[in-house]
Amino acid sequence: MNRDVAGQFHDRVEEALTGGTLVRLLLAGPRPGIAARQIIIRPVVLKSGPCFSVVHREERRDLTHNHPASEVIRLAREWLGSDYTSGHLHTPSASYQLECHDPARPRLSKSAGVAAPKPEDLQHDRTRARTVDAGATWLQRLGVTLPNGRVAKGMESKFRQIHRFLELIDPLLESATFPKDASERVLVDMGCGKGYLTFAAAEHLARRDDGPWRVRGIELRPELTALCQKTATELGMSRLEFVPGDIATAEVPRADVLVALHACDTATDEALARGIRLGSSVIVVAPCCHKELRRTFTAPPVLARALRHGIFAERQAEFITDALRVELLEWAGYETRAFEFISPEHTGKNLMIAAVRTRKDADPVAAAAVRSLAQGYGIRQQHLATLLGFDLSAPSTP
Repeated sequence: MNRDVAGQFHDRVEEALTGGTLVRLLLAGPRPGIAARQIIIRPVVLKSGPCFSVVHREERRDLTHNHPASEVIRLAREWLGSDYTSGHLHTPSASYQLECHDPARPRLSKSAGVAAPKPEDLQHDRTRARTVDAGATWLQRLGVTLPNGRVAKGMESKFRQIHRFLELIDPLLESATFPKDASERVLVDMGCGKGYLTFAAAEHLARRDDGPWRVRGIELRPELTALCQKTATELGMSRLEFVPGDIATAEVPRADVLVALHACDTATDEALARGIRLGSSVIVVAPCCHKELRRTFTAPPVLARALRHGIFAERQAEFITDALRVELLEWAGYETRAFEFISPEHTGKNLMIAAVRTRKDADPVAAAAVRSLAQGYGIRQQHLATLLGFDLSAPSTP
């Protein structure tokens, strides 16, 4: 690796760690064989004193260790370049990004800094707020709970889904970088339906200390948006609004966080494309049905006999569709995770794709992965790729 460029980045890291200016250090883009998709380093204060939390974010779990500054400096030098291809350093005065997909030609860029953490945010053992209160009036108004606070019959899985969504959203917000100059942050829930998760997000974000937040639900059926808006107004939730509209065409001037859960078929692609084009810091989708590629993909020879069975072909189409979505998000500048949203006993459509924007430039490694996967199944067109102007038929070499 070019030591001059990498050395400049590591010097900035050491200065931030020893000078007390580190907000967050993110290592991403793992090389083959590395279990953790990201390593997130931030300052914390323990009972024994200040140190640094090092979180290894794997596919299904987070592993956390605490280290002094000297050890973090050593580990960052060891990991970046050999195990991870990109580093993102955030301080109040400036942010730095090192890209070393090609060890011979690393690239270092500088951008604006981010807000320093508040003292209470550094408390490692701070008490977590409850995700949702079963006695909340909006839950009763939407029929999820009863006046006595008990969950209504038949709504148990919906109540668990709300809890699970809120458990997942906080780590994503904490690992994201938002614009510093905005007067408010905006979460947009595309295809929000009856607004269960939209109300939950609005109440939850109002309790966070990184606001103010505005939450907007967009739903094609005007009778649902009218019902939800009436409920929000009557409950005095002035920073929550519902508007009728289609995922592809609704007016969305801004979305710091874009959510689309269970949007059917290519509607998920429409939501992903809108989030990418808007430069959303966080994008969260839970795909529903997968019809587009079921009709068009060609089974590789080794799978041809197995995929003559319809159920295998259907599952393979789901895999290809979501794998392409993940790689296209990576190409577009997002660190992306795919994982189980809720237990499959509640719904078979339980995959969630969560993406946090970490860079502005396209990733050639991910571009090659997209094309290699598509070409391996004879796919010449996929809706998200089309919306992003990504040519699936181009050579797949990075």
